[in-house]
Amino acid sequence: MDWGTKIVMALALFMIMIMSFGVYMLRHDTDSLVAPDYYERGLKYDSLQRVSQPLTAADTLMRLKR
Repeated sequence: MDWGTKIVMALALFMIMIMSFGVYMLRHDTDSLVAPDYYERGLKYDSLQRVSQPLTAADTLMRLKR
């Protein structure tokens, strides 16, 4: 086999791999990284962050006064 044949085979394998990824993504239409209630979870997380921020600032002031 010469180098041209090896390049063509490598490109063909790469194209097959990319096409198989595409077929896999089309068959599995649910995304496991996104929760169905992502908006509510985000609001809950934001409210927890807002509550904890003043505590962190007050804690820093207490440490500076010592």
